[in-house]
Amino acid sequence: MADVAAGGLVLRPGRPEDYTAFARLFLELGVGEPPPPREVWAAELAPLSLFHDGPAGPQAYVVADVLGELGYVVQLAVDASARRQGLGRRMMEAVAASFRARGCQGWALNVKRDNTAALALYASLGMAPRREAVALELSRAQVEALPAAPAGLEVVPVVEAEWEPLTAAFRLMPGKLARFARRGSHLLLRLARAGEPEPLRLGLMDHRSGGVLAPFFAATHGHARALLEEAFRRARAEVLRVVVTDDAPLVERLRSVGAVPELEMLELRGPLLSAASAPPGSAGR
Repeated sequence: MADVAAGGLVLRPGRPEDYTAFARLFLELGVGEPPPPREVWAAELAPLSLFHDGPAGPQAYVVADVLGELGYVVQLAVDASARRQGLGRRMMEAVAASFRARGCQGWALNVKRDNTAALALYASLGMAPRREAVALELSRAQVEALPAAPAGLEVVPVVEAEWEPLTAAFRLMPGKLARFARRGSHLLLRLARAGEPEPLRLGLMDHRSGGVLAPFFAATHGHARALLEEAFRRARAEVLRVVVTDDAPLVERLRSVGAVPELEMLELRGPLLSAASAPPGSAGR
């Protein structure tokens, strides 16, 4: 990735040796997860990262990917000392220019529901909520309190021919499953059952390194149990984080058995506005 410049701001590509700065700034996201390991950073995130350097070193970074005609802002983190100075907005404008140059028509990202400053910034750039998700911490014992899984279900790996049908079935960002499938820290799994009229709608999860299941979809609470039992079997952990999207009944059922909600998020999408056409708004983070 080459340098990106817009509005006088220059962003340089990330390098493997930026891991220490990345790990420090990652904590500014406030998502309750540790930074990805150094090897994941080097293989999967550094090639998609752009950094802004201040006098004392990196002040901010953005991880940005292109999914067909959609630009996807994976992460945007700004050091606390550099906030309220317009840096977040300028970085987003630089990323938007990069996306437009690569043929993107729209862009998307995820943001914490309670991050009012970021929401104001993204709204001023033409982005609006499309979906909502809740991350919950869940134990093995809590999974055992869910309804029994329907008979005949099995958890199978997702194959390439299923990427687009599953994307349509669960209304995912186009190209996102393909992105996950090619990364060593992700494992795409789905539910299957012989004779099911709509087998691709039974359930889907991305089992990520670090004990995170995101996204996570299940047709019923029993289907959710089948996926979760398989996730615990593979992780060999006592606690996992599951990110449930657009399924308030499942969130409430998990809470009723003792799962702890940790984070509420919104998925935002919008057209790529030029700097001249974007309405004025917050100075951002």
